[in-house]
Amino acid sequence: MMLTHRFLYFSLFFLIFFSFGDLYAQDSDTSKRPFYQYKGNYGEEVVAKKSKFKSAFGYNLIDMERNWSPIEIDIIHAAFEQLPSGFHKIPTLKSLYRLDNIVLNTKNTPVDDIPAATLPSFTTIYENISESYRVFVEKQELRVELYNPLFHEDRIDLINIIQHEMAHAFDFSKGFLSFSDEWISLTKFKVLHIFALDGVRDSDSLYSLVNDPKINNYAPTAMRNFSTYSRQNPQEDFANSVTAYIHYPYFRYTHSARYKFLKKNVFEGKEYFLNDSSINSFEEKINSDIEKSLNSGSWVEVRAILVELGRGYFPEIEKKIISRIKRALGVMSVSREKDITLSLATCYLMQPEGLELRKNMIRSHRISVKEFLSEPQCFRYARDTFEKKLTKWAPSNLYFFQDGGNSFIQFVDPVLAAAHLRGFDTGYVWKIFFEGERRILLAEGSSVWEKGGNGSVDINLNKSSTRDFEFPEGKILRIELMAKRTHPINFKSFESERTGARFIVQPWFSYVGRNPPNISVTFPMDVLKNVH
Repeated sequence: MMLTHRFLYFSLFFLIFFSFGDLYAQDSDTSKRPFYQYKGNYGEEVVAKKSKFKSAFGYNLIDMERNWSPIEIDIIHAAFEQLPSGFHKIPTLKSLYRLDNIVLNTKNTPVDDIPAATLPSFTTIYENISESYRVFVEKQELRVELYNPLFHEDRIDLINIIQHEMAHAFDFSKGFLSFSDEWISLTKFKVLHIFALDGVRDSDSLYSLVNDPKINNYAPTAMRNFSTYSRQNPQEDFANSVTAYIHYPYFRYTHSARYKFLKKNVFEGKEYFLNDSSINSFEEKINSDIEKSLNSGSWVEVRAILVELGRGYFPEIEKKIISRIKRALGVMSVSREKDITLSLATCYLMQPEGLELRKNMIRSHRISVKEFLSEPQCFRYARDTFEKKLTKWAPSNLYFFQDGGNSFIQFVDPVLAAAHLRGFDTGYVWKIFFEGERRILLAEGSSVWEKGGNGSVDINLNKSSTRDFEFPEGKILRIELMAKRTHPINFKSFESERTGARFIVQPWFSYVGRNPPNISVTFPMDVLKNVH
């Protein structure tokens, strides 16, 4: 049968994984309060604003299930004003569409928590006869769709999401910079071949580009997202890098290679933040900025620095910063503003030391539980949220592969850092069954992560198994995986939902692809003439 492996460009922070097919969707933990509330008859105003937008940027604003409002157009206009000229009047992008919700399945069922999407989708195929990696773009117009949940976001996140989607559109218009050998090389994605369940020797196969668990930081993300968002594929990493270039002042220090690539190939030399040439590293920059802000009593600036630090995974730097915040707070309160601002700012750092600092501030009545929970980032990782919601999330992006005579699984666990913050060890329990009604067990095992991590996990099945086993040749197998969070002191334990994948092991199949992959992209003929 014809095989496809499609990746849709959705803004996301919650992944849904099903049997080696990736479907990306962004869950929103924001309130359902609309960003805007506009009453009255404003038809002429909308027409005028649409015309102004089209004149400035070259795109039609199309009403679909939902009509554009004046305030929505003002916001999208503001988002586009921050983008470089290369994002304006993209030849392959004619319109931006306003709809109620996205429809993701064949039953036309709407999903009500995805804010935006960029189409078309594409298929990744490894052609065995030519030993080449191909991307086949579906015959569908390039389009950006904006849904109701987008306009429930705060202004900063709303603008960020719009620019993220336009980064996908720009990437498409340039023939996919995110599939270039240069981008894949500097971001350390690797190729994994995925053998078809009904495949035969020498047949074509699917492939995926998978992040490197040994790299602690992929592109920084908005605070509404987990940092694992950028690990899903090079396209999301690219789009998040574009928004980071515009909005995050430390991006040039944390990801200098990405920054230089984007400055040259996307932003045509345009920069949004001044460069301090006397600074040699990210840690030096953070320490310098923290020192200045603490010495000047600029507590809000300290908070802003911690927000930026929290966009990535920097455990050693975070521990040092928390110690400095603790010293700055002292043993006695000198200012309510200082106590509240500095204490709650540590919610952006995913270390147990920060949680202990906040607990001590509550015990000493320098901040209240109510004040603590009123900060969205603190509430996001509070005990009830973690135990009742986050612990149930299954790992995602699950892949099986073999390399160097050993068998592995790799996956993403966006809750790993939160579990470490709350003092929980995370164990991953896996089982492999023969496909069929009887569910005959082939092997099982587990692996414990006591010190947290960046959220990308690979496990050696041979070493973590409870007993020796061998994979049967050519049999359909199913692996199931769950995360178990256990507190080593109070012995509380929580199990996630399970995720799974089906696979076949063939002794002659090579799972790990070449590096660099030299990927070629095939566009429909009516699109090709407009792709640079």
